[in-house]
Amino acid sequence: MSSIIRRYIFRKALVMTLGALTSLVLLMVISELFGKLTTFTEYGTGLPVILQYLAFSVPQMVHWVLPFSVCLGILAAQAAFSRHSEIIAMQSCSVSLMQIYTPYLFVGILATILMASTSFYLYPMAQRQAERIENLSIKKTEVTGTFSMSGGRFKVGQDIYSVARLDIAQGTMENITCYRFSSGRLKQVIRAKSARWTGEIWTAQGMEVIELGETGISDPRPATVLPLGQEPEDLVMAETNSELLPITELRSYLLQLRQSGIASPATETLYYSRISFALAPFIITILVIPFGMRFPRAGGIARGISLGLVLGLSYWFLHSGLTGLGVSGVIHPLAASWGANAAALILAFSILLKKRRALYG
Repeated sequence: MSSIIRRYIFRKALVMTLGALTSLVLLMVISELFGKLTTFTEYGTGLPVILQYLAFSVPQMVHWVLPFSVCLGILAAQAAFSRHSEIIAMQSCSVSLMQIYTPYLFVGILATILMASTSFYLYPMAQRQAERIENLSIKKTEVTGTFSMSGGRFKVGQDIYSVARLDIAQGTMENITCYRFSSGRLKQVIRAKSARWTGEIWTAQGMEVIELGETGISDPRPATVLPLGQEPEDLVMAETNSELLPITELRSYLLQLRQSGIASPATETLYYSRISFALAPFIITILVIPFGMRFPRAGGIARGISLGLVLGLSYWFLHSGLTGLGVSGVIHPLAASWGANAAALILAFSILLKKRRALYG
């Protein structure tokens, strides 16, 4: 009897969660389509390219709305049960609260597994392709480039640049190496410790130029200007964007920064929050279960959806706010990444304890 009830609850909660996830992802796809419609029209983008771009953008959308979908799905399932007094019927058949809670926890665990695989690997790799399509196939930028944990690389004409760090907003580059080719032959190697965009040119610090001619390799000579005419915004594909790194590469990149003595609260916060946010579906499940056990028969589903919106948005706003403080270095990255989860767990267990006392005295 109890196993039949558990399967029934599990199926209901899973269907509601998948329905919420599908609906939210479709809404985000439509929003992304209309948000980029001006760009697609401006650059004359064809339908196949648009569909390809939207397809690679879906994992990022799943990453953001999956915890919210679990919240809505479980509360909607509980509200549907309450509408027909099914929870009361289950309890009258000696089905304990833990037996009723367990199927919801399994839904949360399945969602967490999906969230982890999406957040750690699928989302960053798919988003990298989406940005590549946007820059090369849609906007058709002349500068091609990539960013990996070893830094950024881009090609301008026949020149190939490698940079350890590129900041578009500040207009700076660090640890630059440029290989200049002519007719397929390497003619010049340029190295610089850093460079800054002045609005017209890239001025370099610690720059030296080595000529490779037919007579041999020249001694390094100093210089102060990089032979690069592109503005920082043109180099966006090689910008340091650790969000596009899978979790293993992100960890390696973070260790590289530490070994180089570079403090990066933003990268640390991103790494820890990637892990903490992957647990969000399970945390949300624990949080919403006690809220939905006492819905009224009339208007239960509407109340469940409303409560899901409030709880989901509250968690998301708290997590985003703390993460922003961690990125800016105001609070420690660990506190910024795990603060929302800790607050949700404390609230959930305090409500469960209160309900237990109300039931057993």
